[in-house]
Amino acid sequence: MGWWKLAASLLAVFVLALAQKWPVAMGCLLVGLFVWAAAVEEIRSLIVIFSAPFLVALVALSGHARAAVVFGLLFTYITTTSPFTGQWFPYDFTGAFIYATTVGAGLWGGIYYRRQRLQHATHQEHLRREMEERRERLSRSLHDSVATTLTSVVMRAETLGLTSTHDPEIGRTAELIADETRQAMQEVRHLLHFMQDEELEDSPSINRTIKDQFSVTSRLLRSHGFAVHGDETARECAWSFPPGFEQVFAELATNAIKYGEPGSVIHLTVEQTGSGISCTMANSVRASPSPTHMSSGLGLSQTRHLVSKHRGSMTAGRRNGQWVVEFSIPLSELRR
Repeated sequence: MGWWKLAASLLAVFVLALAQKWPVAMGCLLVGLFVWAAAVEEIRSLIVIFSAPFLVALVALSGHARAAVVFGLLFTYITTTSPFTGQWFPYDFTGAFIYATTVGAGLWGGIYYRRQRLQHATHQEHLRREMEERRERLSRSLHDSVATTLTSVVMRAETLGLTSTHDPEIGRTAELIADETRQAMQEVRHLLHFMQDEELEDSPSINRTIKDQFSVTSRLLRSHGFAVHGDETARECAWSFPPGFEQVFAELATNAIKYGEPGSVIHLTVEQTGSGISCTMANSVRASPSPTHMSSGLGLSQTRHLVSKHRGSMTAGRRNGQWVVEFSIPLSELRR
């Protein structure tokens, strides 16, 4: 019968191992094991007997306090009596009290640690909400500060443009500065909107029409002294690029500024084909790159990957002494 005692002990350990996953089911299984041990005295062991307090604790810890109380009463009654021999009442009240105290301690421990776990989770949730509120306050404060500064820059640039009637070039430059500053204010608003959105995990994307995107890119290039031709082809386009395509144009414009000949002409065009649209940017290439540290943070390979993600194709390379980048997007990926 030694093997039966070992099997009963292993079964008790197995029940405890799975009690947190299936607390009520394992409690019922251990009750059955206790009934078996009450009927067959040879399989009783300390492991089986003292597995009850641990199981009661695990059941209470899992949130089933009432079930833990019921199991505790059953374990105590089965252990301190012997119904199969006609002993319906505890034959040793001192031992019954000690065992009941042990089971009660397990019940109290399970309920206590359950309460501590819930309090910790509540505290963590409170901290998370507090951090979100603080982040929102900081982002709004930053937005207000930056918006005030940019508004001041716009007003100064517009004033400079109005007072520089003797030099048209200064007026045009001031107008470009004002336009770019307004665009920066819009980007700050997009950033604020992204920081308030808890469900977004990727970088914030901006939905722009083709016309708006060409306008933003051409203004950026002109503000760096380049002449932009062909951007008027986007005026009749009512489509919008997929979200995130502002990064593609930021990369193309950054490369043109870094490697293009200062003051040269940059051709930026869009053409609607039967299956979609085709965009082209062509610029001359200087002998050595500009010392500027501008970067879009994307890179040409990532730009190509972003285009292909929307079932498009992209080519880049030298052609007739110019650096030419072309990409096409099917109409199904564009938005109205």
